[in-house]
Order: sequence, then C-alpha cells, then structure tokens
Amino acid sequence: MSDSTSSVVALADSVSDLLYGIAGWSLVVLGLMLAGAGGRVLLEFGLTTSATVGATILFGLAFVTTAFGLFVNPRFRRRLERRHAPSQFGWVQSVDQRVIRPEEQCRERCVACGARIEQGMVRRYREEYAVAGIPIYTRSVGYNHYCLECATAELQGGEPAAETAREDQTAKSEFSIERQ
Repeated sequence: MSDSTSSVVALADSVSDLLYGIAGWSLVVLGLMLAGAGGRVLLEFGLTTSATVGATILFGLAFVTTAFGLFVNPRFRRRLERRHAPSQFGWVQSVDQRVIRPEEQCRERCVACGARIEQGMVRRYREEYAVAGIPIYTRSVGYNHYCLECATAELQGGEPAAETAREDQTAKSEFSIERQ
C-alpha cells in the first residue's frame, strides 16, 4: 500500500510541476506581451505625458508579471535554490550532499566498502554554466553513495580508507571525463 501511495504522490507532484511550469511560462509570455505593448504605445503616441505614463505602467506590469512567472516555474526555482556567488560567471563545479534515510530504500551500494545502504549519505558532483551565480545549463552530474559507517568516518575527519580515496578519485575522474 505504501508503494501505491508513494507512486500516487509522485504522480501528483509531477502533474503539479507541469501545471506550475505552464502557468509560469504563460506569465512570462504575458509579461513580454505587456512590454511589447508598452513599447508600441511609446512608438505610436510619442513621448507625450499620457503615453509615457501609460507605457511606464505597462512596463511595470510586464516586469512584475515576468518575475512572478519565473518564480512560479519549478525548474527556475530549483536553479535558484542551487545558486552560487553572484560574482560567478562561466563553468562552476559544485559538490553537495544529503542524508539517505531508511524509508528511501536506497538500492545503491557504498562506494567505499561495497555494503548495501540502509542509511547514509549521497554526494552529488555537478558542473554548471552560471550567469551571475544562477545556473543556466548543467553539463554533467555524478553521484557517490556512502553507508552510515563510511559517511560518519569521513565526516568526523577520520582517515578515510584507501578504497574510499580510490573510489572518490575514480568518481572525480569520471566527472572530469563526462565534462569533455
């Protein structure tokens, strides 16, 4: 029963993301249309006071509508969540990690010791192209999974096993190969 419930929830999340994406991009298109209307008002009526006020209102609405559309879009929100420093431009490599909980039923094996993972940590390596710190394009993504014992040993600053160091080096070199 829990599998069917989780699949229903996953389906609902997918549909929700799709609908939010459609709403977001629709608002972006509406914002661009409002900006075009503001430009057209200025071109047709010149720089008269009423035309300037009308165009300013249209440009303001265009900005708010476009910004709201971008922030409603789940794909853009996920990119904002993993933003880098605003001074970052070009290719950026990043590593993040999260905890693996027992209810996730992870099917991966620990890269350090090869044991099945009930709980532990997953580390993600990512290379992205960023503009002002916001990821625009992701070139490659790689994952390393660690069991609880190996993750604890590494996070406590203990001496990692030789196999752990070798596996990390292998993952990093695979990450580098995927980039090329």
